[in-house]
Amino acid sequence: MATRRSAVDDNIQSATVKLFLDSSVLFTAVNSPVGGSAKLFTLSKVKLYVSKIVLHEVERNIRNKLQSYHLERFFMLVKKLFIIDEIPTVKQILKANRVIVKKDAVILAEVKKSNCDYLITLDKKDFLQEKINKFIKPKKVLTPRQFFEIYNN
Repeated sequence: MATRRSAVDDNIQSATVKLFLDSSVLFTAVNSPVGGSAKLFTLSKVKLYVSKIVLHEVERNIRNKLQSYHLERFFMLVKKLFIIDEIPTVKQILKANRVIVKKDAVILAEVKKSNCDYLITLDKKDFLQEKINKFIKPKKVLTPRQFFEIYNN
């Protein structure tokens, strides 16, 4: 299935692209160093952003579900990330909660408020929906695979 390209997509080749990583992508990059999520950390014209909430969620899940060496990899990858300090307002979170489940409303509000170009996620059920794309427009929600389809063209 071909992905529709836009002027924003065409800029990927020439400018630095800012990606907001959802916790699912960061967790997967820690757990699988050879997959698409981990490959994002190797790109030169891409800046990777997360929020403190994403970091806390991923660290907690690593401590509960993975081995100690995964925690070391997590801290190594965190050094390559830009951490967004701005916290969305209650009003912004409530607006996001109208289009996504409550547990993800803060993340969606953070993405909308950020200056990132894309939200990269593996959460197809909650984030990869047209209503989410409309909410964060002109930003887009993509999986790592969808991003690489655009990035490599």
